[in-house]
Amino acid sequence: MAADIHDGDASVRFTFPIHCVYDGGNPQLGCHGRHLWIKEGRIGHGELELTHSIPLAEVVSVEVAPRDGGGVEEQTLMAFGATGLGRMGHAPAEVTDVTVRTRDGREAAWVVEGRDAHWVRERLAPPLADAGIPFYGDPTPPTR
Repeated sequence: MAADIHDGDASVRFTFPIHCVYDGGNPQLGCHGRHLWIKEGRIGHGELELTHSIPLAEVVSVEVAPRDGGGVEEQTLMAFGATGLGRMGHAPAEVTDVTVRTRDGREAAWVVEGRDAHWVRERLAPPLADAGIPFYGDPTPPTR
């Protein structure tokens, strides 16, 4: 399963077949990468394993927000004597932005395609709750 939740170590990973990319924002994590991992008290990215990460202790909140993924209505381009021109319409794509805010004021950004915000938030909730990290806009747990 692409987004596994392991009860024993409160970890999660968004990997293949889920399209999830790191878009930068925190120099400790680099400029770009693939996938989202929370594992062994760290959050970050990596292709086959967690390779670029920061401690969860540095995270103050995580925001999960839906974004309009676009889409087009059916379009047809007509030209005299030409056939096969135009674009086929397609439905809007589901895109969810994940923003990890750290104590130093930085915001690391991930983009999850093909999954709605509820799905992403549901999978991130257990490891974040174990670490006492609230979702952005939620009250901060008293343990932090």
